[in-house]
Amino acid sequence: MIADVVRALSAMLSSEQIAGVTPVVATDAPKKDWAAARTAPTLNLFLADIREDLTRRTVTLLEERSAEGVVEYYHQPFRYYDLTFTLTAWTNRPEDDYALLGLALSTLNRTDYIPPEYCPADLAAFLDNGHVLAMRVGGKIFSDRFATELFSAMGTDYHAILSIVVTLPVPSGVREPAGPPQTQPPKVVLSDTASGAMDEFRGRDPKDPDAGLRTRAKPKKS
Repeated sequence: MIADVVRALSAMLSSEQIAGVTPVVATDAPKKDWAAARTAPTLNLFLADIREDLTRRTVTLLEERSAEGVVEYYHQPFRYYDLTFTLTAWTNRPEDDYALLGLALSTLNRTDYIPPEYCPADLAAFLDNGHVLAMRVGGKIFSDRFATELFSAMGTDYHAILSIVVTLPVPSGVREPAGPPQTQPPKVVLSDTASGAMDEFRGRDPKDPDAGLRTRAKPKKS
């Protein structure tokens, strides 16, 4: 799924042109050797971090129902992971870098999510079930020193970074079958061992939910 998100984001970024040229979108680490081998205006989309958004984790089981409304399976809720990308522009002149990065910023700000038309088939089918790939653009990445530390580690000259955070919902747990559907009304019997008196309480009949019964049984004969 992560590779599909990268492909979708790359397709979205390469959907525009600057000066009649479609930029190349590369997902390599922006190292010195990569920068030297580049031959065309390029947007570098580098996946820098993956971490779960713990504020969205819940423990309430989700139900899967049949066409008749009967619960057939339970499964754990989705977990949400933030995929943090750094986007940098690489051309032969600083002003072209800025123009290319500005074009990318305009493209990304058109929606708050990655449109399904840019997604590979499997990911698009997953999104058809009501999920979205929410996207945040231009936020702070971890710390003020992250950008300089990144380029120092890569051994390349500093380039302005545009951050992109895509939230990916990921299925968790295992589907567990539910028990058989209820066919009889629940019954609770309370008895007094001294007198033999009993109270019997019946819940709603699943076949006739509006009919509630409460009966009092006769005392047992000694």
